[in-house]
Amino acid sequence: MNKKIQIVLIGVSLLSMIGCNFDVPDRTRSIQTSETIEESKKRGVFFAEYRPNREIIKKAWVEIPWVYDTHGNTVKYEGQILYINSKDSIGLSRTWERCMNGDTSNGNIGNGERYLIFRLTEEELSKDTLIYYIYGGKKRKCMGELQLIKKK
Repeated sequence: MNKKIQIVLIGVSLLSMIGCNFDVPDRTRSIQTSETIEESKKRGVFFAEYRPNREIIKKAWVEIPWVYDTHGNTVKYEGQILYINSKDSIGLSRTWERCMNGDTSNGNIGNGERYLIFRLTEEELSKDTLIYYIYGGKKRKCMGELQLIKKK
């Protein structure tokens, strides 16, 4: 008797999982991050690449936020976001004073890499050089200027 109940419960569980799409994550609702600059260019969301002057930063680029639609196509949103791929958890501030007070933008996300997400204004995008202050590294302190130089 117990074995029959067990089989029925397992069957119901499997059917509910398959019927509710537990096996396929829905990627249509959340903002996606391109894993590489090349992928960003391929999807048509790439805006600019920047060359960081700090060793803790691996790469940095700006792209237009995007999601998948129900057919798996890329849909762009308004604005531009700076993605910084770092070797360690970091924060970013627009002023030295904010950095010293610990007022930083911390936005590391998954995908096997560490990304700091920072929304840029139109004024910031119009400049060739952006100066920010990074907080983090092994000593967890402000490390001075991070210059991101737009590649032409």
